[in-house]
Amino acid sequence: MEAQKLPPFIMPSARASALGGNHAAQGDDFSSIFSNPAAFAGIEKQFSAAEISLGVTGPIFEMIDTAIRQSGDISTMIATEDFALGFDVGGPIALGFVNNGFGFGFFNRTVMDIETLPFIPMTMPRLKASAWEEVFLVGGYSFRVLDRERHKLDIGVLGKAYYRLMLALEDDADVFFGAFGSFMSIPLQTHFGMGFDLGIRYSFNDMLTVAISGYDVYSPALVTTYPAFSDYPKTGTQSYNTVQPRLAVGALFRYSSEFLERYISEIAVMLDYNDFFFLFLDPGRHPLLNLSLGLEITMLKILKLRAGMAEVLPSGGFGIDMTFMILDVGVRGRQLGKKIGEKSAFAMDIGFLFRY
Repeated sequence: MEAQKLPPFIMPSARASALGGNHAAQGDDFSSIFSNPAAFAGIEKQFSAAEISLGVTGPIFEMIDTAIRQSGDISTMIATEDFALGFDVGGPIALGFVNNGFGFGFFNRTVMDIETLPFIPMTMPRLKASAWEEVFLVGGYSFRVLDRERHKLDIGVLGKAYYRLMLALEDDADVFFGAFGSFMSIPLQTHFGMGFDLGIRYSFNDMLTVAISGYDVYSPALVTTYPAFSDYPKTGTQSYNTVQPRLAVGALFRYSSEFLERYISEIAVMLDYNDFFFLFLDPGRHPLLNLSLGLEITMLKILKLRAGMAEVLPSGGFGIDMTFMILDVGVRGRQLGKKIGEKSAFAMDIGFLFRY
């Protein structure tokens, strides 16, 4: 497995999905742990007790209905070049807090992704899949190095430790699901390591914020490969690898006024360019796929309406603060190819956040 193929350690977020992804300049709640550690200095005390965030990609509900009702052949649904199916579940473990520039969290996450490989004429379509379970601990601190009238400048660092169990399978479509069902014979990898993020964030008059965030600046991992899941935890083959570093640059404009305050508490517009490193390592990827936009309108201080764009695909959703729980819903596009419009799918995300 190549270094750039090691997935980063993040949590799914319905709010971020509706806003076109995480934004480096956004720093208003506990989720800033995954957007920019420099934001900790400006966040009011917040505690996360638990979370369930679910993201579903592709026709998973249609496939479940077909299997239960036996009303069709699932193989016909997957025999297309654009087929993609997946789910991403964050939680229920999401324990942590931010306060006075300090932030930490302990999380778990479950992921499965299935997609078709490029077609070869006159052959059976092939599918590849990966599934993993992981736990990770993060903690960091931000320093306010400038606080002068309308100018604020913060820098932050976030450390992380992680452990992951990952299964990977590639097979012909007609036998794929049967083979994936016998997971004890599927090759297994474990990833165990540490790493850190860095961030810097400048704010002018609490209206305009610009930020740079480096994710997994250096995140080495000990990778242990087992011939089959049944061989775990016997001695496997060990190697060292790193999570691919990512660099994001973003800006946020926040507007509020007494004229609008009766109905609209705040309007925030976000613009980011992501994955600068990956752009140079993979010149075949279209540069516009790294651009993301987000718009969030807060109404009556409890309802948030959201829209955005990521990978040149639209997104949108809403959030409701119920005091005892925050409900977030998002719909987004997911680009699996390297060209605009190549192998795209839509996903739906929902989050139940218990933060106080």
